[in-house]
Amino acid sequence: MAAVAASPAVADFGTTESRFISELRVQADKGNPEAQYNLGTSYYVGVGIAKNYAEAVKWLTKSAEQGYAKAESGLGTMYYGGWGVSKDMAEALRWWRKAAEHHNADAQDQLGFAYLLGDGVPRDSIKAYMWFNIAASNNDKHASKDRDTVARYMSADQIAEAQRVQTEWLQSHP
Repeated sequence: MAAVAASPAVADFGTTESRFISELRVQADKGNPEAQYNLGTSYYVGVGIAKNYAEAVKWLTKSAEQGYAKAESGLGTMYYGGWGVSKDMAEALRWWRKAAEHHNADAQDQLGFAYLLGDGVPRDSIKAYMWFNIAASNNDKHASKDRDTVARYMSADQIAEAQRVQTEWLQSHP
């Protein structure tokens, strides 16, 4: 524990803005999408800087608009929860779809839940299964369990249809 506390990258996290965040901000201001995503996430979590959802949305948006999949997914989550923005399921789905097209497993899993619950989209177990299965193939640690749970309530024909739709989607989104 003492070795961690002595680390210069961690030692000043209690300050208003850590040195790490200051350096990250320089890169984010230059337009680096990964730095913008990391800065937005830092504001969301409150690591190295005070938690500020509006600032999180600002930086995630800058990154997402450059096609950075993690930021697209995170921005979808911000809209879903109404953190730093008005809650807007249509916007959440829009960003999750963009991230899903960039093969982001978190967004694919979120889309699975949206279809499973009928949250902003019509309830559809075939599409829920498809998205969970795609997320599982992209190494989402919970998606295979989510897919298997949905499958218990589906017929063999529905599962086959979900796999067909999945194959179609994957072929159109290489």
